[in-house]
Amino acid sequence: MATDSEVLKTANLLIDTYGEMAPAGAKIKADHLQDNGDEKGRAVWLRIARAAESLLAEERPKGTILQ
Repeated sequence: MATDSEVLKTANLLIDTYGEMAPAGAKIKADHLQDNGDEKGRAVWLRIARAAESLLAEERPKGTILQ
């Protein structure tokens, strides 16, 4: 199982690459894993999707950027 740190790092990388589409991409990956019978992998990617959603939804102080 992935650690919280790994999940957040992956979510950040997805956001850097795909922007607002990062959560959708993670959910698509989770669906592919489920289709292949990998429920543990699916659970990890759903955590990543939720983390990306959370990172994108958080209010940040004015003038800051997500890196």
